[in-house]
Amino acid sequence: MKIALVGGTGDIGTGFAVRFMQNHEIIVGSRSADKAQESANAILELIGPKGNVWGTDNGSAVAAADAVVLCVPYEHLNSATSDLSASYNSQLVVSPVVPMSYNGKFFQFNPPTEGSAAMRAKSLLPEGMRIVSAFHTICAAALQARDRVLKADVLICGDDAGAVDSVVGLIGDIKSLRPLKAGPLEASALVESLTPMLLNVARKNKIKEAGITIVSER
Repeated sequence: MKIALVGGTGDIGTGFAVRFMQNHEIIVGSRSADKAQESANAILELIGPKGNVWGTDNGSAVAAADAVVLCVPYEHLNSATSDLSASYNSQLVVSPVVPMSYNGKFFQFNPPTEGSAAMRAKSLLPEGMRIVSAFHTICAAALQARDRVLKADVLICGDDAGAVDSVVGLIGDIKSLRPLKAGPLEASALVESLTPMLLNVARKNKIKEAGITIVSER
């Protein structure tokens, strides 16, 4: 697929590019096309010239893509969705976005009136877009370490079975991550709220690059 990383010049965007570029064409997006191309060049220097990565402005990245990953903090969700509405058509949209804040003592989940960032994204995108929420509890630093085996689960929420299956396939490109379906898109709040919880546990117990694995007792 052609995968656009909207706002993809940061840590999480670099992580997705590193993991997906071996099997897909990666389009790094940014408000500045020059900044996006600089980021793409840096990724190629990190991984090697065999990767298929290039950069452009966010709108052009979305328009050229089959799938879009929203690599922005929650406060920039509008700029990654409604502000680019003319560029969206029938792309698969993946949201790892989490509405949260830090109050000086702990991280807390701050859902919008829609209930979750994923449901907010749905309200901002053109009608009929296929939206899946995933990757909320996967550490960006671990993603960037291409050879690292990530022993974690990815919880997926979505209403379109085909879109969910496409994200399951993307997760399969990342060594040892296990995709687990967690319900419809409306259930995304349950998954998104795990991110601040995970950060609090990691901070209090000095755990680096923490993730989540669902364990069966049988």
